[in-house]
Amino acid sequence: MAGDAGTVHGGDVVGLRIEPDTLELSTRAGEPAAQTFAAVATFGDGEEGALDLVSWELSNASVGTIDSRGNFTSVDTNGGEATITATFLENEATATLRVVHASEYLADGVDSAVATAFADAGDGEATLSIDYPLDGTTVPRNLEGLVVQWQGTGAGEVQWLHFASTLESYDVYLSGQTQWEVPVEVWETVSATNSRGSLELQLRAATWDGSTLGDVRSSPPIAVTVNRFDAQGSVLYWSTSDTAVMRIEAGGGEVQRFWPKEQTGECLGCHEIAESRQWMVVTRDGIGGTYQTVDVAEGEATRIIHDTDGEKRMTFHALSPDGKLILGILQGDLVLYDLAANTFIAQVTPDSGYYTHPAWSPDGTRVVATRATGSVFSDMGLAGSEIVTMNFDGSRLTNVETLIPAAAGTCYYYPSFSPDGDWIVFNRSTGDTYADDDAEVWLLSAAGGDPIRLDAANGTGSLRNSLARWAPLPDDDVLWLAFSSRRPIGVSAVSQSQIWITAVDPALARAGMDPSSAPYWLPGQSTRSDNHLPVWWSQ
Repeated sequence: MAGDAGTVHGGDVVGLRIEPDTLELSTRAGEPAAQTFAAVATFGDGEEGALDLVSWELSNASVGTIDSRGNFTSVDTNGGEATITATFLENEATATLRVVHASEYLADGVDSAVATAFADAGDGEATLSIDYPLDGTTVPRNLEGLVVQWQGTGAGEVQWLHFASTLESYDVYLSGQTQWEVPVEVWETVSATNSRGSLELQLRAATWDGSTLGDVRSSPPIAVTVNRFDAQGSVLYWSTSDTAVMRIEAGGGEVQRFWPKEQTGECLGCHEIAESRQWMVVTRDGIGGTYQTVDVAEGEATRIIHDTDGEKRMTFHALSPDGKLILGILQGDLVLYDLAANTFIAQVTPDSGYYTHPAWSPDGTRVVATRATGSVFSDMGLAGSEIVTMNFDGSRLTNVETLIPAAAGTCYYYPSFSPDGDWIVFNRSTGDTYADDDAEVWLLSAAGGDPIRLDAANGTGSLRNSLARWAPLPDDDVLWLAFSSRRPIGVSAVSQSQIWITAVDPALARAGMDPSSAPYWLPGQSTRSDNHLPVWWSQ
């Protein structure tokens, strides 16, 4: 306990501070860092002096320890941030401490002298590029299977890949590579920060003769934001080659054939989950097909609740948030079914329009849909369309309002409410509403206003960005949005659509700015399959 130094240096203690008041230390395995903090008092006569009899506290025990004399010793396993507090009687002072941890990964067959050589070498000529992940992407903290890809290195060269976050520096040394899948243990280390923070990646490459580096080159650094929370649930998507709904956990990983368990050759692409019941509804045989209701509560142990019935047909469909109703589309009409009883209720088309792509608001009181304004080919194909909303009173759709009006040579389609009900994501293209190469993903306030193009998510070129769906509402300041896109994965050319995920920041959207980030490819997919219609599931 602190003693009384009230008369030392000519007066009572009237103020207290810590030296240093801000400090950053570096540590690595086997090399903990140390620092002695001093408590400096201000006395009543204006003089200052060091105090020995103070109490010391450390706010974050995971970064190290501090003893009764202000001697701090870090751990050597991780970085972290902490507040140092010194207390003397009623006086208190704080200091900010940051511990940055450095780690090293040496691939098999790489000489340990390469690490020392790269540390002494400069950047060299900037002729390299990191092509994946994309610069400016945001990824969840629990992402698995991240692959870093680059161009400009030769088979006989060594590479240095540098990860740097606010609390961690990770140096990876490779040989003869043009890509590297980040091991789970490495990703956990570089992403382990308690706040949303930026992770910088940079690459260097050089020849190696056993003792000396030659022709050192580097890439510009790219920025990756690591979200402070894990992505929750899983993504269910339609795979054309598997003719099945596939499942991958939202953080990436193993792909699972979800439904049907056996290959049938049928189109079961239109699928939706009723979270309140843990039932999934799938349309069979595409346009105007019959539907099937499947119990998915036990995950892999799926079972059919209601099998197909030739009289009950629809193309696209939406399940009410309370899990009671199916709102489907059949030849442009909106049809209502009782989900549990598997019975037809009524045709509820509110006017003479041709409709498709219905989606419910989270509270079940509104429906957003696509309405045709031009030629109609099918429930999937419209040449000219607009986005409308309508009210649902439990049995009828009323009060149709146009959110995005028709425009010459333009289609607006495939809308979906965000999980908080504040936003509607939709597609825009100049062709029709089915598999259009210039399809883009846009955002609109559910209250109306000017739409926002998701520039970072869309990228450039004709990438067929479409069929976007939201993740469940997270406890964070971003919303995850999955969509299909026909774009290269870094240096890997991909001719098939794949599932990509972008982070949407509602605060930026409210300011009228692009709220999206560069997307990341959902790890685990087959690049030989056309993958579409990503639906998020909480399980």
